[in-house]
Amino acid sequence: MTLDLRRLNKGFIEPGFICDVHLGKLARRLRLLGFDTIYRNDLEDDEIVRIARADDRVILTRDGEILNNKTARSYRPNSIYSDMQVREVLTALNLRGQIRPFSRCITCNGEITPVEKESVITLVPPRSGQFMQSFWRCQVCGKIYWQGSHYEKLRKWVDFEVLGI
Repeated sequence: MTLDLRRLNKGFIEPGFICDVHLGKLARRLRLLGFDTIYRNDLEDDEIVRIARADDRVILTRDGEILNNKTARSYRPNSIYSDMQVREVLTALNLRGQIRPFSRCITCNGEITPVEKESVITLVPPRSGQFMQSFWRCQVCGKIYWQGSHYEKLRKWVDFEVLGI
Protein backbone atom coordinates (compact mmCIF):
# COMPACT_ATOMS: atom_id res chain seq x y z
CA MET A 1 0.00 0.00 0.00
CA THR A 2 1.37 3.40 -0.83
CA LEU A 3 1.30 6.02 1.88
CA ASP A 4 -1.71 8.27 2.24
CA LEU A 5 0.19 11.51 2.75
CA ARG A 6 -2.93 13.30 3.99
CA ARG A 7 -2.87 11.05 7.07
CA LEU A 8 0.79 11.78 7.78
CA ASN A 9 0.51 15.48 8.50
CA LYS A 10 1.96 14.91 11.97
CA GLY A 11 4.80 12.72 10.75
CA PHE A 12 6.10 9.52 12.29
CA ILE A 13 6.98 9.15 15.94
CA GLU A 14 10.12 7.17 15.13
CA PRO A 15 10.41 6.72 11.37
CA GLY A 16 12.19 3.72 9.94
CA PHE A 17 12.93 3.10 6.28
CA ILE A 18 14.21 0.44 3.96
CA CYS A 19 15.54 1.48 0.55
CA ASP A 20 15.65 -0.70 -2.52
CA VAL A 21 18.79 -1.37 -4.55
CA HIS A 22 18.34 1.80 -6.64
CA LEU A 23 18.32 4.22 -3.69
CA GLY A 24 21.68 3.67 -1.99
CA LYS A 25 22.62 7.36 -2.01
CA LEU A 26 19.25 8.29 -0.53
CA ALA A 27 19.78 5.68 2.21
CA ARG A 28 23.18 7.14 3.14
CA ARG A 29 21.76 10.68 3.16
CA LEU A 30 18.88 9.65 5.41
CA ARG A 31 21.33 7.95 7.78
CA LEU A 32 23.41 11.12 7.79
CA LEU A 33 20.28 12.95 8.95
CA GLY A 34 19.73 10.42 11.73
CA PHE A 35 16.98 8.27 10.25
CA ASP A 36 17.03 4.51 10.82
CA THR A 37 17.45 3.32 7.22
CA ILE A 38 18.17 -0.22 6.06
CA TYR A 39 19.95 -0.59 2.75
CA ARG A 40 21.62 -3.59 1.20
CA ASN A 41 22.10 -3.95 -2.52
CA ASP A 42 21.54 -7.71 -2.37
CA LEU A 43 17.96 -7.68 -1.05
CA GLU A 44 15.25 -9.11 -3.31
CA ASP A 45 11.90 -7.34 -3.55
CA ASP A 46 10.05 -9.91 -1.44
CA GLU A 47 12.69 -9.67 1.28
CA ILE A 48 12.39 -5.86 1.33
CA VAL A 49 8.63 -6.19 1.79
CA ARG A 50 9.05 -8.83 4.53
CA ILE A 51 11.52 -6.66 6.48
CA ALA A 52 9.34 -3.57 6.08
CA ARG A 53 6.32 -5.40 7.46
CA ALA A 54 8.22 -7.07 10.31
CA ASP A 55 9.96 -3.85 11.44
CA ASP A 56 7.12 -1.44 10.57
CA ARG A 57 9.31 0.41 8.05
CA VAL A 58 8.38 2.49 5.05
CA ILE A 59 9.83 1.19 1.80
CA LEU A 60 11.48 3.86 -0.32
CA THR A 61 11.58 2.64 -3.89
CA ARG A 62 11.22 3.58 -7.53
CA ASP A 63 10.29 -0.04 -8.38
CA GLY A 64 6.71 -0.40 -9.59
CA GLU A 65 6.37 -4.00 -8.41
CA ILE A 66 7.24 -3.08 -4.83
CA LEU A 67 4.95 -0.03 -4.97
CA ASN A 68 2.07 -2.24 -6.13
CA ASN A 69 2.50 -4.58 -3.15
CA LYS A 70 -0.44 -3.79 -0.88
CA THR A 71 0.96 -5.43 2.26
CA ALA A 72 3.64 -2.84 3.08
CA ARG A 73 3.80 0.93 3.23
CA SER A 74 5.88 2.45 0.47
CA TYR A 75 6.80 5.81 -0.99
CA ARG A 76 8.22 6.61 -4.42
CA PRO A 77 10.58 9.59 -4.67
CA ASN A 78 9.90 11.25 -8.02
CA SER A 79 13.38 12.69 -8.54
CA ILE A 80 16.34 10.66 -9.76
CA TYR A 81 18.76 12.90 -7.82
CA SER A 82 19.54 11.91 -4.22
CA ASP A 83 19.57 15.46 -2.79
CA MET A 84 16.15 16.14 -4.26
CA GLN A 85 14.90 12.75 -3.07
CA VAL A 86 15.93 13.65 0.47
CA ARG A 87 14.03 16.94 0.35
CA GLU A 88 11.05 15.17 -1.16
CA VAL A 89 10.92 12.45 1.53
CA LEU A 90 11.40 14.95 4.37
CA THR A 91 8.62 17.16 3.05
CA ALA A 92 6.15 14.46 1.99
CA LEU A 93 6.46 12.58 5.29
CA ASN A 94 6.73 15.71 7.45
CA LEU A 95 10.11 14.74 8.94
CA ARG A 96 12.06 18.01 9.07
CA GLY A 97 11.50 18.31 12.81
CA GLN A 98 12.97 14.86 13.42
CA ILE A 99 16.38 15.37 11.83
CA ARG A 100 19.30 14.36 14.09
CA PRO A 101 22.38 14.92 11.92
CA PHE A 102 25.46 12.78 12.51
CA SER A 103 23.78 10.37 14.94
CA ARG A 104 23.92 7.27 12.69
CA CYS A 105 26.70 5.56 10.80
CA ILE A 106 26.29 6.20 7.08
CA THR A 107 27.97 2.86 6.34
CA CYS A 108 25.96 0.42 8.47
CA ASN A 109 23.12 2.44 10.07
CA GLY A 110 24.38 1.85 13.63
CA GLU A 111 24.13 4.56 16.27
CA ILE A 112 27.15 6.78 16.81
CA THR A 113 28.26 7.66 20.33
CA PRO A 114 31.06 9.84 21.70
CA VAL A 115 34.28 8.11 22.75
CA GLU A 116 37.38 9.25 24.57
CA LYS A 117 40.17 10.43 22.30
CA GLU A 118 42.62 8.11 24.04
CA SER A 119 40.56 5.06 23.10
CA VAL A 120 40.80 5.76 19.34
CA ILE A 121 44.01 7.78 18.93
CA THR A 122 45.87 4.82 17.42
CA LEU A 123 43.00 4.10 15.02
CA VAL A 124 42.80 7.48 13.28
CA PRO A 125 45.23 9.24 10.94
CA PRO A 126 48.07 10.91 12.91
CA ARG A 127 47.10 14.47 11.90
CA SER A 128 43.49 13.91 12.91
CA GLY A 129 44.60 12.50 16.24
CA GLN A 130 46.89 15.48 16.73
CA PHE A 131 44.41 18.24 15.90
CA MET A 132 40.96 16.83 16.71
CA GLN A 133 39.64 16.57 20.24
CA SER A 134 36.22 14.96 19.78
CA PHE A 135 35.59 11.53 18.32
CA TRP A 136 32.58 9.25 17.83
CA ARG A 137 32.34 5.53 17.12
CA CYS A 138 29.64 3.44 15.50
CA GLN A 139 28.28 0.94 18.00
CA VAL A 140 27.81 -1.68 15.26
CA CYS A 141 30.74 -1.57 12.82
CA GLY A 142 33.23 0.42 14.92
CA LYS A 143 33.81 3.13 12.31
CA ILE A 144 35.32 6.24 13.88
CA TYR A 145 34.14 9.76 13.09
CA TRP A 146 35.57 13.21 13.82
CA GLN A 147 34.84 16.75 12.70
CA GLY A 148 37.40 17.18 9.94
CA SER A 149 37.03 18.79 6.52
CA HIS A 150 34.62 16.09 5.33
CA TYR A 151 32.37 16.88 8.30
CA GLU A 152 32.32 20.56 7.33
CA LYS A 153 31.21 19.69 3.78
CA LEU A 154 28.44 17.47 5.11
CA ARG A 155 27.38 20.08 7.68
CA LYS A 156 27.05 22.65 4.89
CA TRP A 157 24.97 20.17 2.90
CA VAL A 158 22.65 19.64 5.88
CA ASP A 159 22.35 23.38 6.53
CA PHE A 160 21.83 24.43 2.91
CA GLU A 161 20.23 21.54 1.06
CA VAL A 162 18.10 20.14 3.84
CA LEU A 163 17.40 22.88 6.34
CA GLY A 164 17.58 25.77 3.88
CA ILE A 165 19.85 27.86 6.12
